[in-house]
Amino acid sequence: MISSPDAIHPVDDGDLPTRTFGPPAGVVIGTLVAGFVFVVVLEFLVLISFVGQRLWNHPDMLRDVVFTAPLLIWVLVATLAAIVCLRTLTAWLQIDAEGFELRSLARRTRRARWDEVGRVIAVRDIDRGATPAEMLDATETAYDGVYVMDSSGRRVLAVSSRFFGPRAQEMTLHRAREAGVRIDHIDAITTADLLAQAPQALSVVDRHPNLLLLALAAFYVFHNVLTFAVWGL
Repeated sequence: MISSPDAIHPVDDGDLPTRTFGPPAGVVIGTLVAGFVFVVVLEFLVLISFVGQRLWNHPDMLRDVVFTAPLLIWVLVATLAAIVCLRTLTAWLQIDAEGFELRSLARRTRRARWDEVGRVIAVRDIDRGATPAEMLDATETAYDGVYVMDSSGRRVLAVSSRFFGPRAQEMTLHRAREAGVRIDHIDAITTADLLAQAPQALSVVDRHPNLLLLALAAFYVFHNVLTFAVWGL
């Protein structure tokens, strides 16, 4: 782990007092593809069984809980996928000299003034081990994560270069520096060490990405096995 004091990174913010950042095109396309995979590709057995057997005409559909369970679970998956897609695609981050605001559909608005911020942690590289996130290479100028913490050490904002771009990270640091907020620059750190320094900086997903993937895989295996057992082919 290598930590360094705050350094000046000039940002040309033009004459605009406020800058707004949204997900780049790559994130939009990736989100739509991921939604299609989760709702259609991984649920192909459920869909082909339902359509191929015309189960909407089956007398037990919507009357028998067990028989209807595969369809109900698919509806739940589709709903959750739609919510996640909406949260990602409609997200916008607004940063100015007073503070910041993060908005999107299906998400509680987060806003704070710079005088409410305790410190900002800018990490260039977080060693998470072999995870899918490591395969999404960010630009060389981007930080792996910029975490805005309140005075009690609770995370109020995480600015990801993958979801908002490196310009959003630089603007966050620029405005925080102007407001006199303490900024901790870290070149490289492991997840465990970052949790030791700032326990609330990382979300549950950030802490256990592989566990989340295993849980998702187990869920889809269970759902397809249940579908085969209840509906057959």
